[in-house]
Amino acid sequence: MASTQTWSEFNGAGATETTGRTEANWKRVDDSTTAYTASPINSSLNQNSMPKIQAIKFAGTWNSLSALTYKIDNNAPATGLSIVGAVLAAYVQPATTATGDPAMSTTGLAANFNNSSTPFGAGTSSTTAGGTMFAQALRTQLQTTSSYAGGPGAIAGRTITATWTES
Repeated sequence: MASTQTWSEFNGAGATETTGRTEANWKRVDDSTTAYTASPINSSLNQNSMPKIQAIKFAGTWNSLSALTYKIDNNAPATGLSIVGAVLAAYVQPATTATGDPAMSTTGLAANFNNSSTPFGAGTSSTTAGGTMFAQALRTQLQTTSSYAGGPGAIAGRTITATWTES
């Protein structure tokens, strides 16, 4: 028995879900389809990205899932750039204002398991139900200051990892 996982992204005023996401490019528009090159972040204007709100959706059969964490490989990709992040219990419509979240964890940010229909809620630290199960959503945002010398464009890729215990 083993679970399978996919990433879902949530956008808009009502948490519209896009399933099967394979990327998470930060950009200045709140959708999951516009290329980041079509809506770049301009650090010379101290712009922030729209937050990315993503969650893991588990499917299949398992005895137990527990100890879920999210982490990023590097939360400060360049001088003047920072990546912040938090686990969400409730959906907040994305906006380019700073989220107020702390620096995204590089060691592991604990998240709970919710239910089959939404990643938003308090959840529980473990689950013994098979079928479909959302983990709590992770919100990340790329924030800039004028000290970033790179200007608009791509930054080096970042890796966000989710880990959990499964039996």
